[in-house]
Amino acid sequence: MKNLPPRSSAPSPAGKFRKLLPRLLRLTISLLVIAAVAFAFRGSLAAWRDQSDAERITLADIRWGWLVVAALTYTLSLLPSGIVLRLALSALHHPVSNRLVMAAQLVGHLGKYVPGKAMVIILRASILNRGATKISVKLSAIAVIIETLHLIAVGATLGLLLVMILDAPAALRWTSAVMALGAVVASLPPVLRLVLARKLQSGGDDEPPRKRGITARLIRPVQLDWTLDHLIASWFWCALSWLFTGLSMTAVVLAIIPDSGSIPPLSLVLICSAATMLAFVAGFASLLPGGAGVREMVLATLLDPTFGAGPALLAAIVSRLVQLAVEVTLAAGIWATLLRAAPALPPPADEPAAD
Repeated sequence: MKNLPPRSSAPSPAGKFRKLLPRLLRLTISLLVIAAVAFAFRGSLAAWRDQSDAERITLADIRWGWLVVAALTYTLSLLPSGIVLRLALSALHHPVSNRLVMAAQLVGHLGKYVPGKAMVIILRASILNRGATKISVKLSAIAVIIETLHLIAVGATLGLLLVMILDAPAALRWTSAVMALGAVVASLPPVLRLVLARKLQSGGDDEPPRKRGITARLIRPVQLDWTLDHLIASWFWCALSWLFTGLSMTAVVLAIIPDSGSIPPLSLVLICSAATMLAFVAGFASLLPGGAGVREMVLATLLDPTFGAGPALLAAIVSRLVQLAVEVTLAAGIWATLLRAAPALPPPADEPAAD
C-alpha cells in the first residue's frame, strides 16, 4: 500500500480571509471614525479662525481657566447617560457591568460624527458585547434609542421651561413645545412597551427559507420591562446631564466673551442652558453628523440677543471644539486602558431568550 502524503494543516485562503475579516472590519470602522472626527475638528478649527479674526480675539484674550472648567463639566455631563443606558439594558433583561456601559457610552459619542446615526450603535454594540452577557446589535440599538430618546425628552422639556421663563419669541416657544411633547410621549413606558411588543409581519412565504429565518429573528418582539421607576430615574439622570452641559456652555461664554461677567450668574446659567438644550435637540433632529452647523446656528441665534451675533457664534464654535477635545480624549483613554485588555467578541445573530 502506497504511503499517502500527509494532509496539509495550513488553512485555505478562504479560511484565512474569514479570520482576517473581523480585523479588517474593525480597522475600517476605526479609520472611518477617525476620519470623521478629524473632518469635524478641522471644520470647527477653520470656523474659529475666521470668526476670531472677525472679532479680533486672539488666544491671549481667552480665559483658559474657564475653558478647563468647561471641559470638566462637559465630561461630567456625559456620565449620567451611561447610567440610563444601563437601566435600558437591565429592562431588556441583559444587565451589563458599569465599566463596559460607561466605556460604550463614552466611545460611542465619536460615532455621531460619521454620516448617519448607525455608527453610534455599532461602536456601543461592539463594546457592550465584550462582557459575559452577549448582546446583539438589535438589543444594543434598542437600548441606545431608549437612552437617546429620554435625553432628548428631558432636554426639550427643560429647554421649553427656560424659554418660557426667559420670555423668548413665540415661534421658539411653539417649536420647543412641539419637540418636548413628541419626545415625552415617545418616552412613556406604555408607549415604549407597545412599540417593542408589537408583532411585525415578515416578508411572506415567497421569501427564501434562510431569509425568512433572518427576518423573523430581526423582527421578533422584544420584552421590555420599562416601568415608571425606570422613567423617573432616567429623567433624574438626564436632567443632571443637562445641568452639567449648561454649566459647560456657561464656562465657555465666560472664557470667550469678556462682558459676560457683568450678567447676574443665575441669569447667565439659565440663558446658556436653554440655548444649549435646544441647540442639541435641533442638531440631533437634523440627522447631520454631530448636528454640524445646525447646532452652532441655533446656539448662536439664541445667544445673539444677550451677547451679540459675533461673540455668540464664536462661543458656539469654541463649545464644539471643547466637546470634540473631551470626547476624543476620553475615547483614547478608554481604548488604551480598558478595551485593549479584552478582545471583542462578535455580536450574536440574535439575542438569547430572556429569563
